Amino acid sequence: MKPIAATITNVQRFSLHDGGGIRTVVFLKGCPFRCPWCCNPENLSSEPEVSFKERLCIRCSPRPDGGPCQTRPEDCPTGAKELLGRSRTVDDLLAEVVRDRSFYEESDGGVTVSGGECLLRQDFLCAFLEACHEEGISTAVETTLAVPLVDAGRLVAACDAFLVDFKIADRARSLEVTGIDPEVRDANVRSVLSAGGRVVARMPIIPGFTDDAACVDSNVSRIRELGVTRVDVLPFHQLGQGKYDSLGRAYGLRDVPQLSERDVADVVARCRAAGLKAVVHGE
Repeated sequence: MKPIAATITNVQRFSLHDGGGIRTVVFLKGCPFRCPWCCNPENLSSEPEVSFKERLCIRCSPRPDGGPCQTRPEDCPTGAKELLGRSRTVDDLLAEVVRDRSFYEESDGGVTVSGGECLLRQDFLCAFLEACHEEGISTAVETTLAVPLVDAGRLVAACDAFLVDFKIADRARSLEVTGIDPEVRDANVRSVLSAGGRVVARMPIIPGFTDDAACVDSNVSRIRELGVTRVDVLPFHQLGQGKYDSLGRAYGLRDVPQLSERDVADVVARCRAAGLKAVVHGE
């Protein structure tokens, strides 16, 4: 039987805000949604693609016609060109993440799978999470939870925590701006909770999109109605801006200022006033 594989862009070690403790975050490529503030544009397409950082280019192979450099990413001497996304099997990926087992054990950490939208590859996701559990490693996923679940019971058994996005509360507006249907997410949250899963709500606070009081209050009400007790408040940042440049993608939030913890203090207060445990950035 052919090994299960998926396209992975990055395995990020020593992450601190993606599920508790020190974690290794695995990024799966591919997402059906298009949030204007996405900080991982390299994971929108399901296919491998090449990024180009012009500031690193030394013009080692200029073309007479002035066209783009034809050097392959693997031959680029400075890393100006980089192939984003390569196929990894479950066993191959597991062998990499178990190297940090001692850090997981000391910090109550583990492995988190993110994206893109990691639920696009539930066959690979479940197999990988199950393999982590067999090694005694705690698992989590970062997800919109807004795609159909193939086998909620299997997924819940393999995943110790679901970090679920609550973005634009109004359904029509959410579908228009991001493509995410909050009703699909909510139905899946109920399925996960009924199967014994643990859900942590995540609220990215994006100026002009999710930061108004009505949106915050609607999200808080829905989180409480669903029976979720904790919310991670995520202030908008510009860490992904350079990725858009290197991929040649347009980025409409370039001039939007980053938010500090002070900027989201009112959001945190609203969450806590409603009886939710609120943590800025997450744990």
